[in-house]
Amino acid sequence: MLKIYDYLEEMLEAQQQRQNDAATKLNFFVSEVMEMLAIEESEEIVISLNRTFRAFGTLQLPFNQNFKKIYRFDGTDMVLDWKVSSLACYLIIINCDPTNELVAKAQLHFAMNRMGSN
Repeated sequence: MLKIYDYLEEMLEAQQQRQNDAATKLNFFVSEVMEMLAIEESEEIVISLNRTFRAFGTLQLPFNQNFKKIYRFDGTDMVLDWKVSSLACYLIIINCDPTNELVAKAQLHFAMNRMGSN
């Protein structure tokens, strides 16, 4: 039996998703943030993400407005990545290992900006 697909409905759903992404401002890719911080160990990324997820759960913050699981092609394979909001990005960096000098500098930067705004 032939099934008729309603492409208009799919297009509307895709448009709605783009509007939701724009409204929540998922501006950062976790992989790019970790690359800027010279974090290569996937275990460290997973630990930081899990801590951030738990913080969102504890504080009852809206997960879907701050995280979106995506898959990206890295030239050879499809890899899991996340698009995240500014708040989620901040918490991910705060939950990274501060023995990494770039992470420690980023954490200090956030702290100094916070202290400067008070």
